[in-house]
Amino acid sequence: MSTRALVTTSFESPYVSLDLLSYLKSRQVTPFQIFNEVIMPDFLHQMSELKQLVEGSSSSGSSGSGSSSTANNGDDTIVEEDSYLQRMFEEIQNDLIYIKKACVKFKQWEEDQVNVSMKGLVFRALDDAFKQRTGSRDRREETSYIRDKLVKTHHLVSMLKKSLHSSPPLSSGNLKSQSLQRAKHSMIRWELNLHGRSVYLPTKLQEIEAESSTFKAIEAESSTFKEIEAVYNGLDVTLKLCFLCFSVFPENAVIKKKVLVHWWVGEGFIDTLGTSGKTAEDTANQFFNDFIEKGLIKPVYKKRRPSADSCSMEPSVRYAAIKLAKRAGFFSFDSNGNPTEDFTCSRRACLVKTEEGSSVHELPYRLEQEKVQSIINVNELNLDFRPEWFSKMKYVAVLQLGRWESSAKHLIQVEDSEFLKGLKNMRHLRYLSLRGVSRITELPASICKLSNLRILNLNGCVDLEQLPQGIGSLKNLTHLDMYECYLISHMPKGLALLSQLRVLKGFVIGEPRPGGNYCKLADLSGLENLRKLSIHVDKTSDAAKRELFSLAEFKKLQSLSISWSRLYDTPKKPLNLKRIATKKFTSRVKSTKPPPPPPPSPLMDPVSVPLKKLNLHYFPGSKMPDWLMQWDLTTLKKLYIRGGSLSNLCHGKEDNWAVEVVRLKFLEKLQMDWRKLQELFPSLTYLEIDKCPKLSFIPCDENGVWKKAD
Repeated sequence: MSTRALVTTSFESPYVSLDLLSYLKSRQVTPFQIFNEVIMPDFLHQMSELKQLVEGSSSSGSSGSGSSSTANNGDDTIVEEDSYLQRMFEEIQNDLIYIKKACVKFKQWEEDQVNVSMKGLVFRALDDAFKQRTGSRDRREETSYIRDKLVKTHHLVSMLKKSLHSSPPLSSGNLKSQSLQRAKHSMIRWELNLHGRSVYLPTKLQEIEAESSTFKAIEAESSTFKEIEAVYNGLDVTLKLCFLCFSVFPENAVIKKKVLVHWWVGEGFIDTLGTSGKTAEDTANQFFNDFIEKGLIKPVYKKRRPSADSCSMEPSVRYAAIKLAKRAGFFSFDSNGNPTEDFTCSRRACLVKTEEGSSVHELPYRLEQEKVQSIINVNELNLDFRPEWFSKMKYVAVLQLGRWESSAKHLIQVEDSEFLKGLKNMRHLRYLSLRGVSRITELPASICKLSNLRILNLNGCVDLEQLPQGIGSLKNLTHLDMYECYLISHMPKGLALLSQLRVLKGFVIGEPRPGGNYCKLADLSGLENLRKLSIHVDKTSDAAKRELFSLAEFKKLQSLSISWSRLYDTPKKPLNLKRIATKKFTSRVKSTKPPPPPPPSPLMDPVSVPLKKLNLHYFPGSKMPDWLMQWDLTTLKKLYIRGGSLSNLCHGKEDNWAVEVVRLKFLEKLQMDWRKLQELFPSLTYLEIDKCPKLSFIPCDENGVWKKAD
């Protein structure tokens, strides 16, 4: 009998499949694959439904009327019975997940005892599924029925697990041992209030048994672990929480600081705008410096740049972090130190792909899904989500589904955008990352109901065509990243209503549309908290170029990045882009060119803007743009120019720049020698050059880097 044939049989049917029954009554040996992929998911689903039935009966029983002492005693008995059933649910679930893991290690059940136990479990499930849907019982009969079902199921599951223990030995290093989780008891939690949000931190946990050989080897170096533990114990509570987040990343991973900052904001460890006007980045940088000084992490510099935006952790420190996180119940780990999807103790689930399978498929079968507060995607590339999976997760604050790696090669896929509709109940969500997730064409309107959302990362969602019109209702949003969302041609009006916005990346300036029902650059000038702005300009539109003159109205901008390329309106169906480009080019040749942008008035005073960083990508002009002359550039410290047609870096009447850090890449027309470059940048401390063939006699090293001597 094929697996495909068995898949058509479901325990949700009110009638038992004769094919499945006849197969089970035969003397055939049941393959593990059938049990693992067909029977087990349906059985776990049935257990989940049964748990909901218990919860529904409990709530209906508590809401019923009855004032006599006899009735109250009866209610107390029911409550005690429900508590007993809940504990039995948890034990059965843990055993079932262990069995499911163990089944992966076998191609076929060859032990008669195991096969008989499995058949007994399936017969039990089929019989109970039939009775559940054909019978009707009152409250007490329902409780008695459920209790009887659980006792029998518990007996069968225990027999099956015992049979597995007596079968050929399993590789403990490749099993996510649920027994480790049951060994955790006597947990005492205390509640920490960070920025108005409750954060639960376990403070005492009985020592976990059965450590893997890897951890035993590490812990054998007791002096190293004790040193790290001593440093950890000296940290304050917030720093401890932030440090434990490092434990989920793979060994030798290079981690962008921004990923950790956003995670910490989502958890409530730090806020996007703290005291004394400090930003989340300011606070996080202090934390990173503390960790570096104490030897817990090390900065990762690209080339010889003066600052590092990434960090890493030594293997010995990482293993210590895993040990401390496990002891604190901050995450659940398997015997190899891999984080798991089990959030029963930690309230944090990790999506991890291992040899045993995908945690994405197991997460929905976890009971009490409403308890999970954070979901972190560690290395899952295929997120086969369904909207109903998120319907119970009402208290999630961190949902990092996108990639955390810097490389765009880590492309994550989903079936479609439908699963995002299940986020509508996550009113506590503060951080949502879909970075690098493909096949998301639009965000549902329900996203706009996430009133507590602080950070929305859509970076690299290459199939995203538009943002919801109601995005202006996200009043607490401080970070919005749409960088490399190439199919978006215009911005919704609601962006101008995001009064708390501090970072906006990927704002698009395209060809004007009739009616003007979209957000223009000038509309953002009223965002007083905006400090970092990244713009994508359609280089074929003169109207788009003229919009850049409104940058003079941005009084508090500190970092500005502009890139120029050709934009197209999002097609409703797949079209030939080459044909579109030819058509647009032909129409431009035939049409009359609009007048060039007006030069700045000589009477116009430069605006007082504390701009510190300017980044220009593929600027089409040969000299610095006219709109730049409206700015006071004496505060500028960093100048990055990548690609384009610039042949001259002089600006306005000034002969030089005050910048200290300069990066020049892919500038084929820029011609200058070392003496001229020093005159142009007298305060230069760091220079990076790549593929600029006409820059001559520059004393750079083999990586194209020059640094001023201390």
